[in-house]
Amino acid sequence: MIKRFISVLYCVLIVCSVNASVKDSIPAFIGYSYIPSLKWRVHPNEKIFPKFLRDKKYEREKFLKYDFDVNGMSSIEGNFAIRKLGLRWGLSANMENNLIGKAYKYGGYLGYRSWWLKIQNSKISGTANWTGQTTVNTPTSCEFSNKYFNVEIIKASNMYKHMGNGDPTNIILGTYWGIGYTSLGLPMEFETTVTDTDVSELEFGVSSYDTLFTAKYYTAFFGWDMLRQLCQTQGKYGIIPGKPAWRLGIYNTCADKIGFGSGRLSNHGVYMAEALNPGKEIEKNKGFSFLVDFSISLGLRYYLIVKPLFITAAVGYDFSAMIISGGPAAQDNKQLGYEYDPLVINRGVSFKLYVSWINNK
Repeated sequence: MIKRFISVLYCVLIVCSVNASVKDSIPAFIGYSYIPSLKWRVHPNEKIFPKFLRDKKYEREKFLKYDFDVNGMSSIEGNFAIRKLGLRWGLSANMENNLIGKAYKYGGYLGYRSWWLKIQNSKISGTANWTGQTTVNTPTSCEFSNKYFNVEIIKASNMYKHMGNGDPTNIILGTYWGIGYTSLGLPMEFETTVTDTDVSELEFGVSSYDTLFTAKYYTAFFGWDMLRQLCQTQGKYGIIPGKPAWRLGIYNTCADKIGFGSGRLSNHGVYMAEALNPGKEIEKNKGFSFLVDFSISLGLRYYLIVKPLFITAAVGYDFSAMIISGGPAAQDNKQLGYEYDPLVINRGVSFKLYVSWINNK
């Protein structure tokens, strides 16, 4: 982890060696976050509601049990207002040929007027064990190792003035919004659906699971980030109006995200579902899916000024909860539909570093 931070600081010195455009409404900055021991967990979605709010008709026993490995998650963000660096960074953002990465790549850079880019990577790995019904040639356990990837183009909110001259509370929060792309893969339990007539009279079939379910979403989000805001305003604004921020303090970040895209079953999921529900066929292994994501981080931060750099370091605890839901329904008595709606959680202690260039012009 120390090597990672040294590498990031080295990149910062390179970036800051060339002065950013004075037309930018925020200074040139870079932010890096690393969670060395990220813990994943999957819960049935209905379990998040109190029992008196649940509809027993839709409660189903869950048969897929996970034993996740502990992996790391890294995030890097910034408004590299230098064309060559912007183009190179765009190549990394364009993983999986997504439109968000393309926008950054072909735009050259978006380091003007409060726009910046964030890239996040992690691995989802471990072992999954199936305790439900099975059939020939369908394993009851599987090892998995897949990736979680997230890229975002972010904009400082105009509602809350970013660099001052607004309400002091809003200046400290650092409110923002943006658009992004998220992809992930993991084993997934899903409920099959059948009908004797049409889609208006669906019933549950036999539950099944997929060794590699994948999903891709285009997202929209908003939130606030006190740590990033402190770095961008360079400690000029504190809780007390007219006073600079304390060197040692508490930070909080929060974001809400919604996404729309597709979820896809692998051949294993299709084969197992059809074998457990004879006479029915899955016509589409890919269907509409949506994502609802809530994330929060809380911890301690400290800043220092080593001209021409403003440096903010922090340690905190990050928590994220994603609800993934979707799947096509059975349209007639020959089709086999499926649906899924797990709550996917990741959490862990994080180390964060933000550095901005102090422009005295």
